[in-house]
Amino acid sequence: MLARNVRVGADEIDLLVAWGSLLVAVEVKTLLGRDPAEEFTPAKAARFRRAGQGLRPVPGRFDLVTVCVRHEGVGLRWLPGVC
Repeated sequence: MLARNVRVGADEIDLLVAWGSLLVAVEVKTLLGRDPAEEFTPAKAARFRRAGQGLRPVPGRFDLVTVCVRHEGVGLRWLPGVC
């Protein structure tokens, strides 16, 4: 992990990570009882991508990490290249 909560104008990138030589912007969504990916709307994806375009260097990939908290436990998914 290179940075967290990176502000770019009015937008924010939750995490910047190095995946080998690739710079990856990561959005993290957490919800109780249902799939957080449902909350990652096209409008939110556009804001996420716009934030990344404001960085130098521009991230080479934009990923989504979802954390779903349920009575049975916690589910974690890393979804590469979501936008």
